Amino acid sequence: LDAPALLARAEDPDIKELLRKNTADAVTLGICGAPSFVVDGRVYWGQDRLDFVKKALDGWVPRLER
Repeated sequence: LDAPALLARAEDPDIKELLRKNTADAVTLGICGAPSFVVDGRVYWGQDRLDFVKKALDGWVPRLER
């Protein structure tokens, strides 16, 4: 990869604004870290949750325990 070009792009005001928007969206969704996935308003956090993400995308709804 072209490191100088990547670093220059990171300083681009449009890229910085996109990061601000994405960060605000993540806060609104309740995301607390990466990687995080949101399916039907439910947050799945961590790569070890990808099986749950796939199930949720296929229509599975987790049962909430009280």
